[in-house]
Amino acid sequence: MTRNMTSLGEVAQFINGAAFKPEDWGDSGFPIIRIQNLTDASKPFNRTTRTVAEKLQVHPGDLLVSWSATLGVFTWNRPEIGLLNQHIFRVVPDESKVDKAYLRLALSGALSAMQKHLHGATMQHVNRGEFLGTPLYLPPLEEQRRIAAILDQAETLRTQRRTALALLDCLTQSLFLDMFGDPVANPKGWPVKPVSSLGKVVTGNTPSRDVPAYYGNSVEWIKSDNLNTPHYYVTNATEGLSEAGKAVGRLVPPNSILVTCIAGSPDCIGNAAMADREVAFNQQINAFIPVELDAHFAYAQIVVGKKLIQGASTNGMKGMVSKSRFEAIEFMVPPLPLQQTFATRIASIEALKATHRRALAALDALFASLQQRAFAGQL
Repeated sequence: MTRNMTSLGEVAQFINGAAFKPEDWGDSGFPIIRIQNLTDASKPFNRTTRTVAEKLQVHPGDLLVSWSATLGVFTWNRPEIGLLNQHIFRVVPDESKVDKAYLRLALSGALSAMQKHLHGATMQHVNRGEFLGTPLYLPPLEEQRRIAAILDQAETLRTQRRTALALLDCLTQSLFLDMFGDPVANPKGWPVKPVSSLGKVVTGNTPSRDVPAYYGNSVEWIKSDNLNTPHYYVTNATEGLSEAGKAVGRLVPPNSILVTCIAGSPDCIGNAAMADREVAFNQQINAFIPVELDAHFAYAQIVVGKKLIQGASTNGMKGMVSKSRFEAIEFMVPPLPLQQTFATRIASIEALKATHRRALAALDALFASLQQRAFAGQL
């Protein structure tokens, strides 16, 4: 296999983008491709009439690699020409040496391998020299195409599972809106009551770091990162409290709803997840323990009506919803049997989502194995 080894820099050009300033932005001209436009199709483009070198023009089908903050490999699929922003490489393969589809998969593997070698304290990034020097198994073009076809089939299956999960998430929200309407507008005229009259609100805390004995494995200590996910229930915490820590921490029982109420970005205010176990949590989170509402209905109302939470924020640069402001938010209160009917349907959807997640995890493992074997010349 040694004779088939080369490096990424030997098979393609990696062209870095330009630094566009706010005064370059406008409503007309070519779209400026920023990392956020690659990771989230809903993000609007800044446009510019500024003239840039032809090598910074991105054409449909071009490969792009974001090498700072968020690492990823993308294909520019929009029909118009875009302009390359800084922190993104435009990858121009030498097609006499490497198949584009094979290179795209190799780039993805190279970025995954480099995650543990990132540079920078605040905005981590890939070192250009190290990245371009990444070893690459380069068999003949026909063999590259065969390997790419196998990996593409596995990736298609992963994409289908992710799509199914996204559709099920949409189904949950659609079901809520169909049965109850938008919690912000309340078009069906349900009675409303302040949160304080519907259950208990608990604000989390951080036991003193000066007392190491407060931290251990007796109970998970949830942070806002555990809520910033598409999962219904809070994800597993990376840190926990000891028995002594539990005595000074804030704990809530299963079926409590944890909501981010202090965040570095106002968009993160209102992110939520349910607890399916007893947990402790920090001061960025308010927990709602429903008493007069079905817990699953209450959770869905918070998720669908995220603007209710955001509307109670102090609207500072970081955003904050205090306990008193949270307790004053008004929730819809439809008849309890209707809430319970909704909860039963949600349980079925969540069971189906769990099946898809298990299948996706198995496909992820399969893809990783195939990828490793492919670029070791063993596929």
